Amino acid sequence: MRPKPPPGTVLARLDDLPDPSARASTWEGGAVVLVRRGASVSAFTNLCPHAGLPLCLPDGRGLLHEGETLVCPVHGASFDADTGDCTGGPAAGGRLTAIAVEIVGPDIRAV
Repeated sequence: MRPKPPPGTVLARLDDLPDPSARASTWEGGAVVLVRRGASVSAFTNLCPHAGLPLCLPDGRGLLHEGETLVCPVHGASFDADTGDCTGGPAAGGRLTAIAVEIVGPDIRAV
């Protein structure tokens, strides 16, 4: 299992995430992918369980299909943007590692 950011770690500013979108964020111990849909933000380790590769493109963008499904750019595995459950593709039966986050003022922080 990948490490999770310590509680209170600022992962991004809400204003830096377009709505809807998925973006990579880093902290000292690893990387996460943040998914924004309206006022809601979910976060997962930035790692596809199928092949252990990043879920985001090298420029940090994530592929968010119809605002609902996070898609791995390497093999097309699809994950529910709220739960991280695999909804199709080669990671069937897998799920993303969720990271609890909260919005505090302008910041998205790990809980």
